Amino acid sequence: MPSAPEAPPCLLCGRRTVLLYPSNVPNGAPIESSELACTSPHLSVHDDIFTCHGCGLARAEPPGGVSEIEESYRDVHDKLYRASEPERREDFRRAIEGIERHPFVSRGTLLEIGSSVGLFLDEATKRGWKATGIEPSRWASEQAAAMGLTVFNGMLDEFEAESASFDVVASWDVWEHVQDPLHSLKRAHGLLKPGGLLALTTVNMGGFMARVMRGRWPWFMRMHLHYFTRKSLAEMVRRAGFEVLGMSTQSKTLKLGYVVERASKILGPLGGPAHKATGWLGLHDRRVRINFGDILLIEARKPESAA
Repeated sequence: MPSAPEAPPCLLCGRRTVLLYPSNVPNGAPIESSELACTSPHLSVHDDIFTCHGCGLARAEPPGGVSEIEESYRDVHDKLYRASEPERREDFRRAIEGIERHPFVSRGTLLEIGSSVGLFLDEATKRGWKATGIEPSRWASEQAAAMGLTVFNGMLDEFEAESASFDVVASWDVWEHVQDPLHSLKRAHGLLKPGGLLALTTVNMGGFMARVMRGRWPWFMRMHLHYFTRKSLAEMVRRAGFEVLGMSTQSKTLKLGYVVERASKILGPLGGPAHKATGWLGLHDRRVRINFGDILLIEARKPESAA
């Protein structure tokens, strides 16, 4: 009988974690590059997941280590990403409008961490922002550069910029992929001007769907290294030096056919007929806004007094 995996200490509070969901990866296979793409179909497949009963932060323990996965993002190609470009742009327009609703925010310098092919940067630029992105994937960075956008191809720690040089730091669905999210938040804090805004989204392991589906939750994926609850996300942001302004769950704009296709992987035998029915009814391309409480948005501010 194989020995139980060693429980790592919690990154946030230092307590000992416990194994929550054992790996369900067939034969412990190494991670494939297709599993790192944003549009990866490998849902509900995960390595060992440990959780901290103190703060609620959970983390995955891949056999090859988290640093190996983070480095692999440099080689990721995701040619299906732009298939849903209109829906993504709609969500990004809502995101930038949400940022601009804060009375202390003016259209100045903006940094996006994990900018992919640059759709959010492009929407921000159209609205008058001086926007810069950081993106590890060479392919995605080239896509953004082809649109005339300013993107640094590399990791956050490799990005060279003066301290306190950005009015806003934004990051959408990235923090679950990061090797050391607390360290990265502190780096983001250093890049923000005093009084600047942090806005980021990440997966919500404390949501209703995650609690009901348990180990079958779709967002348990091998590319996700950390899983947050409201409590753990707020605590981590505070420890990085921010003042939390608010937190909410986020909806996403998707084509109905995409939603049903993804759901069919979870529904099993019921999924096929549901997918066919949307096709018969001509509803595959119908846009819908979905909010299952799986995505958290946190907005926080760097104190005016911070160096």
